[in-house]
Amino acid sequence: HIATLIIGIIGIVSTVNGQQMPQTNLYTDNIFNINPAYAGYNATCLEAYLGHITQWVGVEGAPSTNYLDIHKGFGNHIGLGGGFILDNTSMISRFSGNASFSYRIGLGANQNVRIGLSLGVYQVGVNTSSAIVQDPSDDVISGSRSGMTLNNEVGIIYNYKKFLLGISVPQAFETTAKYDAGTTTAEFGLDRHFTAFMKYDWAVSERWALEPSTMMKRVVNVNQFDVNLLGTYNHLISIGVGYRTDVGLLARLRLRLKEMFVVGYAYEFAGSNISSYSSGSHEIMLGITFCKEKKEQPRIESAAIPEIVPEPIVETPEPVIVPEPVVIPEPVVIPEPVVVPEPVVAPTPEPTLSANEKEVFKNQINYELGDADISSSSIAKINEMVVIMKKFPNLKLAIVGHSCDKGTDLRKEIVSITRAENVKRYLVEKGIDASRITSTGASDSQPLVPNTTEENKSKNRRVQFVLKE
Repeated sequence: HIATLIIGIIGIVSTVNGQQMPQTNLYTDNIFNINPAYAGYNATCLEAYLGHITQWVGVEGAPSTNYLDIHKGFGNHIGLGGGFILDNTSMISRFSGNASFSYRIGLGANQNVRIGLSLGVYQVGVNTSSAIVQDPSDDVISGSRSGMTLNNEVGIIYNYKKFLLGISVPQAFETTAKYDAGTTTAEFGLDRHFTAFMKYDWAVSERWALEPSTMMKRVVNVNQFDVNLLGTYNHLISIGVGYRTDVGLLARLRLRLKEMFVVGYAYEFAGSNISSYSSGSHEIMLGITFCKEKKEQPRIESAAIPEIVPEPIVETPEPVIVPEPVVIPEPVVIPEPVVVPEPVVAPTPEPTLSANEKEVFKNQINYELGDADISSSSIAKINEMVVIMKKFPNLKLAIVGHSCDKGTDLRKEIVSITRAENVKRYLVEKGIDASRITSTGASDSQPLVPNTTEENKSKNRRVQFVLKE
């Protein structure tokens, strides 16, 4: 029946428009799939996601979708990525391939805006060879047809600490794919979409976290909303539930393996209008994250300097020389010329850091568990460093991030690196040349105090500064 309906529509009109974007239920794990501005969001990591969606299981010719998304950050501001989608619905197949660019604009220590642009191709194919029709000689439905056009999308994301708000416009410039349909030329139009989403990561306790999210989609005059709540235990397993208008209930499951792999699954319950025909829809996704390896750096804490024992000095006796008789001539006295010494000009000493200025860089910044954003209480400390570094243009600074002993090794390394890079990014945005600053992460390898109590653990979650005069 689906095939008969599609062929009837194509035979009646020469232009077809509709919702061409597949709907993913795992968008909070793969935001790049719905907004190009997310490309390179993690400046130190490359992220890749491979997914498959099967809709309306039990309905012949129902949609199925495969997608692949890859993106990476380059420096503190630029992100690049690419995505591919293959969507099949009965006799209609759609393929899109896009390349994306994003740029980050800092708005302060804890907030920024990313803007993104995606360009690519969109191909639509219609194959009616398996259709059951009343008149097999009809030119409109014989054989297969395909057309290609430009695909485009713009997006923007606002980030404040752990809050994200994004808006994207797929098919911002509406285009049309044309193909031969027997005696006429058919068109498949790409309607402009509007997508908006919000999500917030809320650390309820050291082991539990909640992630509320919502999304709105608009195509032509049709609006669709969904709300979701995902609960995570120990950064490992997540279970969630959601609701989408015109669809119904959604369920989600997510597993994180060693901070490098994520496996996501979503089940969409069949709505009342198709529950007698379908058992629902399924989506599964595999994500892989590769992060920059930590470079070995000297520890900040002062270490005891090994005592260097000098080698014993063996005195060699000098040979005894018998002096020859010395004939002393009559001294000739020659008056020496009087030399008037030139005035000595003392060199102007280069300015050096005062004790108080050095004390500023001994301040450290502390963090909550799992947090990498600069707190408002730490801004004043960093601004003092900005003033001093502008006063001494030859001064260089090493920033080292640390974590406590909670979490996996990869998680602790990523958090410590991100803490240091966020501070460096803030200094650069305040006018300090990036070549004067290095940022590294030390994970939990250099605790300030033993990780035996919660108070000590909070002291070890820090960023420290090392001056290089």
